[in-house]
Amino acid sequence: MTQMETDKTSRRTFMKKSAALGIGISATPISTVGQQPDEHGHDERGVLSEKSQALLKRFNLKYPIFQAAPGGEELAVAVANSGGMGAISLSWDAPELAVDVVTRLRKATKGNFYANYVLHFEPNSLDQVLEAGCPNVQFSWGIPGKNVVAKIRNAGAGLGIQVSSRQNAERALEREPDFLICQGLEAGGHVQATSLLFPTLQAVLELAGDVPVLAAGGISTGHDIRNALNAGASGVILGTRLMATVESDAHDVYKSSLIDAGEDSTVYTICFNRDWNATHRVLRNKTFLDWEADGCPDTGNKPGEDDVVANHPDLGPALRYETVPPLQGHEGALDEMAMYAGQGVDKIYDLPSARELITRLWKEFENT
Repeated sequence: MTQMETDKTSRRTFMKKSAALGIGISATPISTVGQQPDEHGHDERGVLSEKSQALLKRFNLKYPIFQAAPGGEELAVAVANSGGMGAISLSWDAPELAVDVVTRLRKATKGNFYANYVLHFEPNSLDQVLEAGCPNVQFSWGIPGKNVVAKIRNAGAGLGIQVSSRQNAERALEREPDFLICQGLEAGGHVQATSLLFPTLQAVLELAGDVPVLAAGGISTGHDIRNALNAGASGVILGTRLMATVESDAHDVYKSSLIDAGEDSTVYTICFNRDWNATHRVLRNKTFLDWEADGCPDTGNKPGEDDVVANHPDLGPALRYETVPPLQGHEGALDEMAMYAGQGVDKIYDLPSARELITRLWKEFENT
């Protein structure tokens, strides 16, 4: 066993013992009374700045923790009902399906969720979900046009835009968004960023003014949240860490792979690009290693690219190099599919509920 594996095993053992003793399970109130903040409005115990508190008030949240779009409807509800901001990806859903999802989320939450659209694809369901009362819409991989922004404003919905550089943020701010998501290269999934999170975050914050900026990429612990908020972010985005929860729609094989992953388990690549040729960060697996061994060939020359590696009762067959990750219902060689993960995956050691996780993270934030 390597030192890294030993450390991770030790953390798991510690957390199991802590859970048995009731350590770190309950949240404590946010308070700033009698504390001396630093230049960012925080002290050593982890206190929210005025910008973070304004974010909570604007979106009716208890915690400045936003879910990244993947994870499914059940996870979005669980995050929202735990005091964070839930999220749902609607980029590839038919309009009638997207409306059904938004309608259920509105009934199941206090409206503290957003719908994500990837602008490499036409947001075909946007008009319908706005009409159905979607409270917030967030875009990635592009800047929404003025006509799109006008539709969102006319519907009374909030607007978020993902950015990955100072220049990108400058253009996004022209649309007067309600929040920006600043993504770093450490992020899992499809990675718009080309630079590390914290240098990019500082550049974006210099432009953002009163617009809240959320930090995304490699954030898995309360300590990570504190680092991001102390650097000036108003909140954080959790993706990989929330995929390893009870409510996530990730397959159990995928969840186990996240828990078992180490510090050097992810790779930034274009390997899984069969239906979307965009950079992404995934766990190294047989598909990637075989492709890399062949010299990273282009489509048409990839080893086994016509193999059906899994099947799903609704999604159908999954071919090797497709962008679909292993979801509940998939059967087959699931560990050969794209398993998206950020660089904070080595800090994941268990499979809690979303509520348990968010409560624990906030306790860590306040007391790290």
